[in-house]
Amino acid sequence: MLKMYGHRPLSKLEAGLYALMVGIFITIFANFMLDYMESAERSAMQATLLNTMGAVNTRLAQEVLLAGGAARVDWTRSDPFEIARARPPGFVGGLDARSLPAGAWTFDKFRAEVLYRPKRGAHLYTTSGDGVLRFRLVRSRFGYDLAPSEPYRWE
Repeated sequence: MLKMYGHRPLSKLEAGLYALMVGIFITIFANFMLDYMESAERSAMQATLLNTMGAVNTRLAQEVLLAGGAARVDWTRSDPFEIARARPPGFVGGLDARSLPAGAWTFDKFRAEVLYRPKRGAHLYTTSGDGVLRFRLVRSRFGYDLAPSEPYRWE
């Protein structure tokens, strides 16, 4: 029997109710933490894309400067991580979307797409429904950009 603050012992019903309330609070807390973890992963994914685009555009600027302003490079079907000379954490090469593990990046040579499968994707909605984010290196006004190959929504 549990005693509470020196008072009478708790009944089984009271102890069960207290345990149930603690369990509910732990469940709610864990749910909030999982949402925060997913939000952090989304931010890390976006930061990886921005850093890669920055490195690709820096490399493009170097190529243009070395060529005296006349460099005509087309990297739209190339691996942006190879161009940037940097691999993100969790990069696995040579895998397709079906065999890509959670939290991993890869480059699909056949479709010329960067693929990322999130660890936490409870609030991720892709048009293909497989939970893999796809990005393609496209030419933009000031260099290159990693644009989504298919629409997605990650809330």
